[in-house]
Amino acid sequence: MVTKVDPNVVVMSIANGLVATATRDGGADRFRSVPQVLQLPEGLYLAALKPTAQAPTLINGVAFPATQISSIPQPGTIPPSMLYKGHLAPVVWLSGLDVAVITVPAGGSPLLVTNYLYGPELQKSVDLEITRLDRVQKIPPVGLIVHAHIQQMGELKFAAGEWAATDAPFWIEALQLEVSPGIGQLLQYRVPGVSTSDGAWTPAPGRIGVPGGPPLAGIAFRLLPPLSESHRVVYAARFLRHGEISGMDGEPCRSPQAQDPMIAVRVAVVPR
Repeated sequence: MVTKVDPNVVVMSIANGLVATATRDGGADRFRSVPQVLQLPEGLYLAALKPTAQAPTLINGVAFPATQISSIPQPGTIPPSMLYKGHLAPVVWLSGLDVAVITVPAGGSPLLVTNYLYGPELQKSVDLEITRLDRVQKIPPVGLIVHAHIQQMGELKFAAGEWAATDAPFWIEALQLEVSPGIGQLLQYRVPGVSTSDGAWTPAPGRIGVPGGPPLAGIAFRLLPPLSESHRVVYAARFLRHGEISGMDGEPCRSPQAQDPMIAVRVAVVPR
């Protein structure tokens, strides 16, 4: 693992390495973990995984590759507090678009950051980016709420990075995004067609799809300058038959199977 420390950003690139291995069925499936101890100075930080094109592997509902963050108790130190999905947690588990806010007090305990890989062939390791929020002044926060009109459920609201979906596999009929004031038309989205030129871009907070109409066949999001110079948009869609597809900065998420409705979507705008 290689760590690059900057006054504003800490980038942690976790290289493939064997620390622990579990095998099943003659070694066909393997778990591997790569840990690192990280000491952060006092401050407020945002921890997020860099987007990747590789498809996640789900094991008992847990997505791999993933990163776990916890503190290491030491005499005379104070554990950092970590805010994850609206709750304080002693340990956070990040995969996909998950993020966590870490508050490091003066004399804070070091962090243990562990990268988990799984598969008959090693997955590529993920990159964890830790950005210091209390020193970054030029990059404004981007708030985002997803309004999804779901079959038989009506319109529901979801937070940035949260799966817009229900427990039942109902499809999404319409979608619109509510963003921070001043962002406006700098965030756009569309339903991608068979070719990359299909589907007109709709600026937020416009609606795509029709409530009570047919399911959305896919999704793509993009940012326009100057927002795209400081941020990127990352997202994923889940389809009834094909499963999950991820994208970023305008890449289309569309099932390769015909008439495969989109049943879940999540999106977040994060600093570069």
